[in-house]
Amino acid sequence: MKSKLKDVLFIGIILFLVVTGAYAATYLYNADEVSYDNSNSNLLSTDIQNALDELYTKCNSSTTTCPSGHTCTQKTNIKCKRATALHTETCINGDTSHYCQKDGYAQNDIIIYGNETTIEGVLTVGDAFDCDVNGDGTFDSTTERFYYVGDYYDTSNKAFNDMIAVLVYYSNTDDGVASITNVAYDSNAINWNGPITAITELPTTTQWSNIRLYKEVRQILTDNDKTSTNGRTLPSNFSYSGYSARLLTSQEIINGCYNYSEGFNIFFSLSKNCKFLFENTSYHDFSLVTDGSWLETPGGTSGLSTSYAWASSSRNLASVTTGNSFKHGARPVIEVLKSEILY
Repeated sequence: MKSKLKDVLFIGIILFLVVTGAYAATYLYNADEVSYDNSNSNLLSTDIQNALDELYTKCNSSTTTCPSGHTCTQKTNIKCKRATALHTETCINGDTSHYCQKDGYAQNDIIIYGNETTIEGVLTVGDAFDCDVNGDGTFDSTTERFYYVGDYYDTSNKAFNDMIAVLVYYSNTDDGVASITNVAYDSNAINWNGPITAITELPTTTQWSNIRLYKEVRQILTDNDKTSTNGRTLPSNFSYSGYSARLLTSQEIINGCYNYSEGFNIFFSLSKNCKFLFENTSYHDFSLVTDGSWLETPGGTSGLSTSYAWASSSRNLASVTTGNSFKHGARPVIEVLKSEILY
């Protein structure tokens, strides 16, 4: 009480001096001389100094708990981090009616792959990440570059899972190593067995030991979510056992990249924002032997025979004969819990 009276008296003197134009020296109170109302703070102290000391002690001894009514996820075991520099290629395509020049790039223009602007805490199609897939503790921006495509599509229940991110590699692979080598979907030139030939070029669990697929055994679906193609039943237990990656599905690529102003088998049916799918292909250099990569998805749309499957091809989504090994390769897709991604 005495301290509060002192406060009132001090304020009164200051006001009097201001009004009368007089000058006086300022008296500075020590923290332990200033009273503190602790009725709403759950602190015991009645002066500022002791209140600060008490608060400091509480902060140092407290444990982190999740607020009631909220779900908290700690970022542990990080697999992917946002890229700090984006991959680039030079447009040296001589065909002005196709590929990078059709997209508006002039000869020798620089193509940038991935989003140049990102939002902290938000995942956007095209965001670039470096993922420590081999578990060596290094997030290699050259050989471990991936791009966010969207949420995981569960082919068993035909629904997206927003807890799992799907990220696609910057290149096709040959025996798990970045390459422009092509491969058939199924060298038997049929589509009802799934991509039994293409998957042999994907990275193994030994090569990419730090990640695993959410489901190694999958239902193969057509682009229209059917479990058969032209009367042929598709595998319900197609196995990626031994591999750390799989092929992208048409459902995932359509959800993230489809250009609705175009259509299937129409040039540029995929959005320009998804040109990252064509890094290290003929998109930037017509002389390269690969146009894109196979999808996991066999053809199911009316009119497609049992020998066709879908592929990404020069910014297009195209149906290709499964036995064709001249223009399309295997491009790995990894599945990572969003809680294991720094974004």
